[in-house]
Amino acid sequence: MTVRFFEVLRTYGADVLLLAAGVTLVTALVKKALPTRVSGKAGVFLPFLFGILFYAVYRMIVTGGFAPVTSDLSSTIESGIGCGSAATVYYILYEQFFRGKTRSPLAPLLEGIVAEESMEEAANALLAGSKDVADEELSAFAAELLSAYALPGLSAEELAAAALFIGKFLKALRAG
Repeated sequence: MTVRFFEVLRTYGADVLLLAAGVTLVTALVKKALPTRVSGKAGVFLPFLFGILFYAVYRMIVTGGFAPVTSDLSSTIESGIGCGSAATVYYILYEQFFRGKTRSPLAPLLEGIVAEESMEEAANALLAGSKDVADEELSAFAAELLSAYALPGLSAEELAAAALFIGKFLKALRAG
């Protein structure tokens, strides 16, 4: 396994690995800026598309011509895919070891009720605010807070059911 890793380093070189860092950053920015449009399977291909694009531009700058996208296209695509692969590895390493994202225990309950980008904020507000609320008022507190964070188009019945369930969950969290 390590022999193949060093073989890849020798084959593709430092330029691909350095470009992959840029591809990782651009891909992360695009995923943050357009979370609904770049979700799921489409987001998986972004590092490879950006890798090919970045590598082609890089090679055109280095060679001073269009040969990397005309006569040397297969080599450019191969190295671009290598760049996208390295970018994917970088992103996985970042997510696993450096991001340190801890999810609130309420986050899974808020899926489909609150937008993904405001889920942690809503969960933290529910947890922090519920400390000063009596057990019998937790569902009403959750309903009030959820109405501020709820997705558009959520019916009053769905919001009430979610608030009731979250109120019961907050009460169970208190009990230990």
